[in-house]
Amino acid sequence: MKRYLTLIKEKSLDLWGRFINIVSENERRSLMITASLVLVALIFSVSALFAQKTIRQDQLDELVFRSLKSDHLIPLDYQTVDQKVKDTKAISIMFSQPRGTSFENVMTLLDDPAQERMLNRRFYYYPIVYDSEAIAKKYRLDPRQVTFIFFHNGKEKNRFVVEGLDDLNEAFIPELNRLPMWNLKK
Repeated sequence: MKRYLTLIKEKSLDLWGRFINIVSENERRSLMITASLVLVALIFSVSALFAQKTIRQDQLDELVFRSLKSDHLIPLDYQTVDQKVKDTKAISIMFSQPRGTSFENVMTLLDDPAQERMLNRRFYYYPIVYDSEAIAKKYRLDPRQVTFIFFHNGKEKNRFVVEGLDDLNEAFIPELNRLPMWNLKK
C-alpha cells in the first residue's frame, strides 16, 4: 500500500512539473486561457442567478397563477411584492401558500359569482412558495395561514387572517371589503 501511495505521489509531482513547464513556456497563452476561463465562470454564475428567478416565476405562472379563476385576484410576480407595496398608494395583498384547506375555501368563495359580485375591489395575490421565512419575518405573518394585508403609502394599515374568522362563509367578504378602512379598525 505504501509503495502504491509513493507511486501516485511521484506521478502527481511529475504531472505538476510538466504542467509548470508548459505554462512557463507559453505564459501569454496560459494567461489568456486562464482569463477566458474566469470570464466564462463569471458569466455562468451571473446567468444562473437570473435564470433562477426566471425559472421560479415560470413555475408560479404554470402551477399557481394559471389555476386562479377570480377576476378580483391579481397575481403578483415573484420577488416584486416589496416594490409593489412601495410604489402603490393603496394596495391589498393576500399572502398564502397555494395549498391547504383555508386557501381552498378562499378560492371557492372567490370563484362563486354571487360572492364575487359583493367584492368592492380587486386585490393582489402573492404565493408564499419561495423565501417563505423571509416573507413571514418581514410581514410578520404565518406562511401556513391565509393573510390579507392592506398597505397605504407603503405602510401596513390593516390586516386579517382567514383562520381567525368565526364563520368564513358569512364574514369573509365583509372583512375583505373593510380591509382598506384602517381608520375604522376596532
